[in-house]
Amino acid sequence: MTTGIIGLGLMGMALAERLLDAGQRVVGLDVDPARGAVLAAKGGAIADDLDMVTRSCATVLVAVYDAGQTEQVLLGHGGIADARRSIDIICITTCPPDQMADFAARLTAAGHGLVEFPISGTSAQLRRGEAIGLVAGDATARKRTAPLLALLCPERLEFGPAGDAARTKLAINLVLQLNRAALAEGLAYATALGLDAGAFLAALQRSAAASQVMAGKGPKMIARDYAPESHLAQTLKDAEMILQTALVAGQALPLMLVQRALLRDAITTVGEAADSAAIIEAIRPCQGMP
Repeated sequence: MTTGIIGLGLMGMALAERLLDAGQRVVGLDVDPARGAVLAAKGGAIADDLDMVTRSCATVLVAVYDAGQTEQVLLGHGGIADARRSIDIICITTCPPDQMADFAARLTAAGHGLVEFPISGTSAQLRRGEAIGLVAGDATARKRTAPLLALLCPERLEFGPAGDAARTKLAINLVLQLNRAALAEGLAYATALGLDAGAFLAALQRSAAASQVMAGKGPKMIARDYAPESHLAQTLKDAEMILQTALVAGQALPLMLVQRALLRDAITTVGEAADSAAIIEAIRPCQGMP
């Protein structure tokens, strides 16, 4: 069997590598020809259009940027919903929960199965098999795609109908983003007090304040290594989605309002393609750090 992947950015390429490393056949599609060339160099095939993907693949992963692109791929003119045979769709893209539920209902009506599968973790963690897959949506499609989901993420958490995985992912991302901002501010503060940043990070990781974020992002913050494992622009997109869904739910998120402002400042300083560790650039100067 061949698996299709729509969207070959950081996450899409990591998904492709997981499958190729497991001996699976992959056909990919992306608007950027350079990304297709990278997939071809890794042993994957490149599709000319979406119709070619649905004709050759019974299962398609959707890993595009946002909900608007997801809707176009799934339900737009010539989208997967128009495929001539039943397709199992695994949606990696984090979308607003109510919109994801609507996608699922419309695809079911068109004879397809939607598995919601946002991933908690960076592209590097996904590539190493350390990311956690959040599974929701059509039960029958979930059963059919279970072996594939296990290849992508050995560790998975199961939820109910479509939309529940997105709700969980957004709440996780809220805590994750605030953890990164707290780490950045702590490093900046410690350095301003004259402490060695590396030594402080080591102490922090052994303290009561320790978190997984420190191992992944602490060294990148200290070294100003912003080669992307996740993009600032994507982080800001999720922050906006968190705030919008909280507004609808009537829940105040004062810390996320600060986080959104920091993300915007960081993007102004280093650009939207930088890694999310670059949040520290909104808090510097830190003269003692390189």
